[in-house]
Amino acid sequence: MVNKILIKQAVLAMQANQRQSTSHTKTRGEVSGGGKKPWKQKGTGRARVGSSRSPVWVGGGITFGPTNSQNFKQVLPKRMAKIAKEQLWQLFKTEDRVISVPKLHLAEPKTKLAVKMLSEIKPKGKSLLVTKNVEPELILATSNIPNTDVKPLDQVSILDLAFYRTLVLEKDCYDQIYGKSTPAKKATKTAVKKENDEVVS
Repeated sequence: MVNKILIKQAVLAMQANQRQSTSHTKTRGEVSGGGKKPWKQKGTGRARVGSSRSPVWVGGGITFGPTNSQNFKQVLPKRMAKIAKEQLWQLFKTEDRVISVPKLHLAEPKTKLAVKMLSEIKPKGKSLLVTKNVEPELILATSNIPNTDVKPLDQVSILDLAFYRTLVLEKDCYDQIYGKSTPAKKATKTAVKKENDEVVS
């Protein structure tokens, strides 16, 4: 059974660890000016005040604003992160959102070739193409195709698995993740060729 609570915890932890504390507001101690007492303590009939940079004054500091000293880091045990990632892989297989192809490769970095390849595979929704090794031609060819990304297997993160709707795996990647016993969902038309011999004009 897939532990969706653990998966959510792992995804939120990774998102929090990528968050940067860039927003910053100055407190009354950081804003410039206000070194001189505006008026004497007694005898004026006005309220006592010690600095013109008080948060209640215009131009004063901010009381509870965001600061760049905030730390959003979350520590997730490695075993929990590993189990969450394994369960995400299993969730794709359970929901029949994995497509296995012999090879994901393009002879040239051309978008037309990538579109032709994807039309044969027919992935649904946002798709992640997972290769065994880095495929520069495939990465460049799919860079202009919306809702499509390419990553080597060793660079696929928990956030990637949570973001994409369909996984297109090379056979070697599928065997490494799921084993060789259970067949994957095949590409709908024809298997992707190992290399494109002809360039689509």
